[in-house]
Amino acid sequence: MQPEILAPVGSRASLEAAFAAGANALYFGLPQFGARAYANRFTLEETKEIIERAHLMNVKVYITMNTILFEDEIEEAYEQAKALYEMNVDALIIQDLGLLHLLHHRLPALELHASTQLSVSTPEQIEQLKKLGVSRVVLARECTIEQIKACVQTGIEIEVFIHGALCISYSGQCQFSALEYGRSGNRGQCAQPCRMSYTLLEDGKEKKNVPSFLISPKDLSLIHDLEALQKIGVASLKIEGRMKSPEYVYEVVKATKKALEHETITKEDDQKLEVTFNRTFTKGHAFHQTGKELMEMQASNHHGIKVGTVIAVKGKKITIRLIEDLHQNDGIRFEKENWSEGCHVNYIYNKQGKLVNSALKNQTITIDGPLHVKVGNHVKKTVDANLQDEVKSILKSYHRQIEIVGKVSCQGVGHPLVLELSDGKHTVRVQSQEMAQLAKSKASDPQTIEKQMRKTNTSWARFSRIEYDVADDVFFSLKAMNALRKEGLDALKEAHLRFTIEKERPYTYSFTIQDAPMIFAQIEEEHQKGKEDVVWIAEHVSGAKKLARITEDEGFVVRHLGKGPIIFNMNVSNSYAIAALIELGYEKIGVSDELSKEQLLEMIDGFRARYHQIPPIVPCLYQKRRLMLMKHCPINTLLSDGKRIGCRLCHEHNYLLKGKDRRTYSLLGDSACNMRIFSREVEDRFDWLPSLRKRGIDSYLCIFVDESKKTIDSILRRLSDEIGLE
Repeated sequence: MQPEILAPVGSRASLEAAFAAGANALYFGLPQFGARAYANRFTLEETKEIIERAHLMNVKVYITMNTILFEDEIEEAYEQAKALYEMNVDALIIQDLGLLHLLHHRLPALELHASTQLSVSTPEQIEQLKKLGVSRVVLARECTIEQIKACVQTGIEIEVFIHGALCISYSGQCQFSALEYGRSGNRGQCAQPCRMSYTLLEDGKEKKNVPSFLISPKDLSLIHDLEALQKIGVASLKIEGRMKSPEYVYEVVKATKKALEHETITKEDDQKLEVTFNRTFTKGHAFHQTGKELMEMQASNHHGIKVGTVIAVKGKKITIRLIEDLHQNDGIRFEKENWSEGCHVNYIYNKQGKLVNSALKNQTITIDGPLHVKVGNHVKKTVDANLQDEVKSILKSYHRQIEIVGKVSCQGVGHPLVLELSDGKHTVRVQSQEMAQLAKSKASDPQTIEKQMRKTNTSWARFSRIEYDVADDVFFSLKAMNALRKEGLDALKEAHLRFTIEKERPYTYSFTIQDAPMIFAQIEEEHQKGKEDVVWIAEHVSGAKKLARITEDEGFVVRHLGKGPIIFNMNVSNSYAIAALIELGYEKIGVSDELSKEQLLEMIDGFRARYHQIPPIVPCLYQKRRLMLMKHCPINTLLSDGKRIGCRLCHEHNYLLKGKDRRTYSLLGDSACNMRIFSREVEDRFDWLPSLRKRGIDSYLCIFVDESKKTIDSILRRLSDEIGLE
């Protein structure tokens, strides 16, 4: 069975492009609760119309509600989800565990997909999500083909990204934008700090002759490798790009469909993919590409395709030797090392100085362009005007329909004309108001009736086959035949769109909490350990309790939905999310660092009001915030082979990233050579303690990265004194 092609929709034009190219499913967001806050989004009313239209074409619609939700948003999000359920949405794509929990208990018939923002990569994590009603998981982009296969074997539907932009951090684990720019990636507002330029400092000195875009990955493209994903049973092939152009959506969906149907992907197909958007392509983590195979460190913008080289410049007159065709209104960019500047091609002059509207490869032409262009600059096409026009023309004329079969019958004079229609799942039967008359000249034979029945050009369906059982010498007016066709299609449409809404269930979840006060100290090195009344947790420090990495399934503290009594790093931001993790068996729960003091207190109060217990949460009071967790190491990529296998460079020297704004960030690998970026600023929330203590919270976390033992002892002594532990 072929996997579905899941297309991104960020505008009406891209919606039409997805339909025209043959997508099996669409995903998009509404104005609230979607992780692309700046994409064009549809209203509820528009969404209802899109769902009905898509369902008539047997296309599924998934709505993204994949942001984390604060306490004052969760009920509103639930009401939106309920409204979408009542419109027969095929599924919601969700990150927030609280919303999953609430929908599972109150609307169990609503299909729930776990967003890639949950960074799922193991079967154990999937088994936990099944308990919350999840029927499909969008895997982390960091998964290898072997991990994808293992996840498929859980029996749940697996969705993977196959084309488009990559996040360099595990999705859902990035707080860079939120902390540094006040725009949360978990709230759909990412400022894309990964696409900004940085310098690398080693022991305080700037490394020379290194590229600038140290944490900007290439774009993913697995279109040439879909057979491997199809073979292991991936259910859905997801295309990134809700903020991309209609021609991007059209060309990627079309190429994906060709690949699945084992048609050859031509050089022209590849060039169309590149010109619609690319940062050069990688096969990504799925096929074990690392280092320079994964990263595009020279530039983070759209590369387009190279079309020529500048061979002469005279003021604004720029002469180019072409290696690809160029057309009037194309967008181009001139590049040289770290400099680039773009323009549109308004005028093209051939070798004789005459104006032309296009030029072929291997020709030399002159255009009017920007200043500062130099001989030797590369010329790249970033907008293909002909392709834009071609796609616009296709969208204007294309009308997607599904195939239906029909049977037309009439027993004879005095009887109605009967039309029976079927779409393969539903069958309807209608009959004409007009009764058959005896034909005076030309009878309404099958050929005459078929001509009228097949006039479905503007409808949602077309006939693949029509059978006839019509008596001889009967006559029906054209008006009667046309009315019968319309009535039949309307009846089949109604049957096709009919669905059942299950009654909303009351929320009755309850539990009993057994809790004990604890102070957790998370450390990197053994020499940081100290006080005995503290629970020391670490990934690899002897004598400390095991802190599982995000891809590990067991530990005293797990960072994902694995086996262990305590869970951190799950972006818990509302009281229902706490209940979800209690439902999954966890005894103590870390909370989102993105919560303000007021939001944290509101979450606690909401939990106490609903469940009449103190939530077993573990707020973090001291840390240098982890901004990113990457399955990539810029240090190893620049200074070694990019394979990240036991090089320990990040532990032998002090490495910092420095941005254009001169702010610096610490780089430190974990025990599996995953790179973490840390803020260098301490986040001290000890002033929150009185309010938290007043509400009965008695367990806390402090995270230490590079602090000395003396500093750690001082911080922990301060905490012990504040909460009265001896």
